[in-house]
Amino acid sequence: MTKKEIKDIISEWNILFVDDEEFVVDTMKEILPMLFKKSYFALNGFDGIEEFKNNNIDLIITDLSMPKLNGVEMIMEIRKINPDIKVIFVSGHNESEYIQSANELDASFIIKPISSNELYKAIEQIL
Repeated sequence: MTKKEIKDIISEWNILFVDDEEFVVDTMKEILPMLFKKSYFALNGFDGIEEFKNNNIDLIITDLSMPKLNGVEMIMEIRKINPDIKVIFVSGHNESEYIQSANELDASFIIKPISSNELYKAIEQIL
């Protein structure tokens, strides 16, 4: 699948981006609205669940390691609402346990920092 084909698909999607690092969220607030129909953001797993419940989300990109409620726990709760939600996990760590968590939840996995090429690969993987 070409980048243009992926761009055409995701331009109709609503995305939820969840990360506990404000500067990462602020950076993604500049980038994601250019790619997706509508972009929503949260700084923790609990707020991520609320954003998901209040909006029509097609894709979630979430950090794995967050205080209070980590990305895996958040996705497990969200999957009770929508078992088919598309998910991409991001992490600053390339540890097998994180990759295994992503695989078990039928999600894609990106190591931070997030590059556009890696993002497109991850989206293609979940399509």
